[in-house]
This record gives sequence, structure tokens and C-alpha cells, in this order.
Amino acid sequence: MTHRFSASGLRTGRLFRRETGLTCMVAFDRTLLAGPVAHAIDARRTCEAIVNSRPDAVLLSPGVLKSCGALFADSRAPRVVLRIDYPMVGDFTLAGEEHHRMIATPAQAQAMGADAVVMCLISGYDDPRREADNLEAVAVAARQCEAIGLPLIVEAVVWGAREEGLLDGERIARVARIAAELGADLIKAQYTGDPDDMRALTESCPVPVLVLGGAAMNDDEALTRFTRGALDNGASGVIFGRNAWQREGVTGGIERLVAIVHGRDDDGGDAAHGESDGGGGKT
Repeated sequence: MTHRFSASGLRTGRLFRRETGLTCMVAFDRTLLAGPVAHAIDARRTCEAIVNSRPDAVLLSPGVLKSCGALFADSRAPRVVLRIDYPMVGDFTLAGEEHHRMIATPAQAQAMGADAVVMCLISGYDDPRREADNLEAVAVAARQCEAIGLPLIVEAVVWGAREEGLLDGERIARVARIAAELGADLIKAQYTGDPDDMRALTESCPVPVLVLGGAAMNDDEALTRFTRGALDNGASGVIFGRNAWQREGVTGGIERLVAIVHGRDDDGGDAAHGESDGGGGKT
């Protein structure tokens, strides 16, 4: 009997390393939301340093992909993950109001060369109607991605004003589960730093969970502990932004992060746990 494997499953699997079942992605989309920031004034220079460090994938805005696409035109280059929405919450609000808008369709992202797309599902908008609109947008994008075989990563986060800036493990697990049930192939989520919260999150989410990094820690040992804490308790990888590139020595820093995720860190630790199924550990 022939084993059937969907196009989306094939492309999702390509985001992971078969030998570890994990992925190390770099998020370089913050400047879409925040404008020029330290260590990313020259977008192409930073993007080139990221690509040279060989993470498994890089998250980009449509404009940066257009201007830096040649860096990814190589069989050894990281996969391209494209942001297709604009979450106007927290530091990214315009005129003090929370909103959410799509900036590309999955088909447009695929035509640009994306291997996967990412968008937010945000819990706690100041206006609950915005939350309903965001939920609907994720559902629509999920159906569109299914139609063309493109993986959808949903950044399921507690960023809305009504969450009051709190990292509540139960709230994070709730929005992650909702995103998965709407049709996400992968979840990008916050890690509270509590191993029990990470285990509860990954055990209750039916698709692989990738951890975001948040503000730059500027402490390699703290970043290592944070990363290992997530991986040791069920995370299938990381999607780090400022903790990857907002530093001196971008390439070396990301190479060390890749080594931590895939089990080749300096002290001989092994970040890969158990047998890999080649696609993040859940199907």
C-alpha cells in the first residue's frame, strides 16, 4: 500500500532536520513592525549574516524577501517563511488602537518563493470584535494554505491589552490550542520560563510548538538555559529574532544557537531527544 503524504506535510517536514526532529529558525520581521532598530539598520547586511549562519529557516517580511531574495537562491540556503499579516498591538499599535490586518495571501507568498507563512492569533484585544476578526482571518488563511499545500505557522500569543502584559501559561496554552484547531501546521508561542508551563503547552497542542525569544537577553548562558528549558520540555524548536541577530557577531551567535538546538553545543550536551519522525514529533 502506498503511503500518502500531503504537499503541506512535505513542506513542513523540510523545515526540520531529520536527525533531530527539531528546527532552528531566525525571525527577521521585526523591522516590518517597528521600523529600523539596532543591528538591523542595513537590512541586507543583517539578512546576509543570518543566511551565512545556516539556520533551518528565516522569517521575513514581503519587502525584505523582495530585496534580499538572491541570498536564498541557493540549495544550501535556509527555507523562507513569510509574514502575511500585520499585528497592531502593544508596541506596534497605530494611533493607540489595536487592529489586525492581512498584508498578503498564502498564494501571493508562495508566488514570491515562500516555503511557509506565518501570522498571528492574538489573545486579549482591547475590543473583543478584533479578536473575532483575527480568529476568522486565521481560519481563512488555513483553508487557503490547505488548498495550495503551504504550511501555516500561527504565532499564538497573549499580546492584547486585556492580557495586561502577563505571561500566563494557561492563557498561552489556550490560544495555542485554538490556533491548532483552526488549522495551523505549527505554533509559534511564548515560553514563560516554567518547565511545567511548557510541558502543559506541548502536551495539549496537537501540532508542534516552536518557541519565540522575545527581547534580547544579551546573555549567552541565559539564552542557552532558556532554549534548553523549552526543548527539554517538549518544544520542537525555536524561532528567535532579537536574541539571534540583535547582537555583535551575528553569524557566530546564530551558529551557536543552531548547535544548541541540534545537539552540538560547546559542552557536549544533546538537545535532540529520542527518535525523530523527521517532522517535529507530532502528526
